Amino acid sequence: MNLPATRGLWMLRTQWPFVLVAMVVAGLAAQDKPDFSGRWVLEDPLPAAVDTPRALIVRQSLVRTSARGTPMEPFYKDLIVEREFESEVRSGSHQIGVVGGVIGGVVRGTGGGVETTRSRFSVNWAGNRLVIETGSYSAPTREAGSFRERTEVWALVENGRLVLTITSRGSDAASMTQTLRYRRD
Repeated sequence: MNLPATRGLWMLRTQWPFVLVAMVVAGLAAQDKPDFSGRWVLEDPLPAAVDTPRALIVRQSLVRTSARGTPMEPFYKDLIVEREFESEVRSGSHQIGVVGGVIGGVVRGTGGGVETTRSRFSVNWAGNRLVIETGSYSAPTREAGSFRERTEVWALVENGRLVLTITSRGSDAASMTQTLRYRRD
């Protein structure tokens, strides 16, 4: 009888329940945040405006290990969304837990004055809701120039529907909020 092979078989027989329990616990830890993955079809409002997605295909990546392969508390890394409009499909990806932006401008001495453009974005959890915020600004502060901002709040409600609440505001338009309801396809 090969002793190392017997030892390996014994370890497999006695250790697998612990590995299974660890995998189940890891999966449950990520369940405190909703998984929006799947295909969603617009339920309300009907008829939909041209700029309202008729359907959404959503994927969320669940991370369970570090870059070195060691187990860690699972978390949703990103949200990938395909928005199906009446005449086109638009895709986008959002890194969850990331806040960032870009500052651009014209350098002095190139014949122009100093003009700056700024953009910012953030994607974070607010309880069980995912909040995606974007903004673009033509001046160093929001009040000093033109701006556009958009906030999307994603939530799963008790009847299993996906509700998106989208608020858009800008220096050239009044604030507008739209609520879209989707059901799983």
